Amino acid sequence: MARTEPNTMRSALVLKKVPRQSPVLDAPGAASITGKLNDFAWICALYELGQTAAAGVDPLKVQQDILKHIVSGLDAESGSIALIVEGTDDLLEIVAGTDLPPGTVGSRLPRGVGVFGHVVATGQPLLINGDAAETRLPVQINERRDRATHSAMCWPLRVQERTIGALAVNRAAGLPKYSVEDLDRGQVLTSLLALVMANHRMHVERENRILELSTLNDAMQRMNALLEDAQNQLIQSEKLASIGQIAAGVAHEINNPVGFVLSNLGALESYVGSLFALAEAADAAGARSTGEPSPEGVSPGQALRDGTDIEFLRTDIAALLAESRDGLGRVKAIVQDLKNFSRGGADESWELVDLHAALESTLNIVRNEIKYKARIETRYGALPEVECLPSRLNQVFLNLLVNAGQAIEANGRLLIETGVEGTEAWIAVEDTGCGIPKEHLNRIFEPFFTTKPVGQGTGLGLSLSYSIVRKHGGRIDVDTEVGRGTRFTVRLPLRQPRAAVPATSV
Repeated sequence: MARTEPNTMRSALVLKKVPRQSPVLDAPGAASITGKLNDFAWICALYELGQTAAAGVDPLKVQQDILKHIVSGLDAESGSIALIVEGTDDLLEIVAGTDLPPGTVGSRLPRGVGVFGHVVATGQPLLINGDAAETRLPVQINERRDRATHSAMCWPLRVQERTIGALAVNRAAGLPKYSVEDLDRGQVLTSLLALVMANHRMHVERENRILELSTLNDAMQRMNALLEDAQNQLIQSEKLASIGQIAAGVAHEINNPVGFVLSNLGALESYVGSLFALAEAADAAGARSTGEPSPEGVSPGQALRDGTDIEFLRTDIAALLAESRDGLGRVKAIVQDLKNFSRGGADESWELVDLHAALESTLNIVRNEIKYKARIETRYGALPEVECLPSRLNQVFLNLLVNAGQAIEANGRLLIETGVEGTEAWIAVEDTGCGIPKEHLNRIFEPFFTTKPVGQGTGLGLSLSYSIVRKHGGRIDVDTEVGRGTRFTVRLPLRQPRAAVPATSV
């Protein structure tokens, strides 16, 4: 069948819009298609083709196989299926065809033109009988357009009151023309075909969607890995920035014990010199068989002995050594705390940690930032070990303590409290500083937001703290009042859900 312009339809061509109540108009000698359509084997084969379509096999092959089966069942010479292009209302594309010119399958039809366009627009089937092959359906490329006899049927493919395309079959010249009864019986087939087509399209769309989601998921996994790396680098950068901010105070804290250890070693050197001199004098006196008294009647050894406070040296040397050991221990602790604070990263593992020890370790680093402006008080409750990433939590504690110290101008108080509520541990850091204005309260956890002077803060401390606490499955609560102070409360689960704790760290 071939396409012509709308105004070339001849009077000999009959296009019947067939109502459901129309009588059967079989032409003389018409061969009914009832027998083929009632054939059980033919129906089973059609069902199997539908199942194949539902399984998501190549749509072009499935549509072509179904069309061939229907063409044979309707005793037709050729046929074609056109489906509405996705995203349009009436633009049709030939998706399957038998006995068609090369290149026809895959081509698109002008909107509203031809029998396909008419059927899709009206939603009604057409029975076409006429003496001219001008029915706008594709014909064999080597056939003449003015065949003496022609008969065709065309049905809309509808699913749930929605037209998705159309099916047409063309009976060869020399065979009886199709009847209204044939049109009605073919409607049952097209209803099944429409359902198969719709299911297949849904299957293909689902598979494409699954593929898209899988691709998106892979992209998100890569993005999450990149974000995780970036966050780890950001946390490490913030650690270094924090260490840089408190470096002067740490140096002062280290310098104090080192200074008095050096002083103690000087005094100890003097004491030891006195003791050695006394010992030498005693040895010299003992070496002489008879001691020669001095003009005052006292031997040199006795004079040296009388001039040395042995008891004082004994007690003071012990005190100097104890104080020196304490000072060196403080230096070692500060250096170790700095080392522990700076370590950790992407390979850090979850551990059961004594949070009181972690708080004391962090306090040891920042004490010089606070002790000249506020007294530090601790009220530790009975706190079991908490499963956490210790280096990450140390960063949280340091950020909260440094912020509290910077919020206090002078003569303030910094209180650290801990406790347990149900399955959560809580750690509170409370200061008597300036407080946080209401207009800033909703932004304090935003990255790079800070009210501190330039050079005093990066605006990342609270943001990273919030992220770290969330990673632990916890939260941070804030209570504040301008002019009276602020209290940050960190709440953490005592144990992490097993699914959330990998063998190596997050």
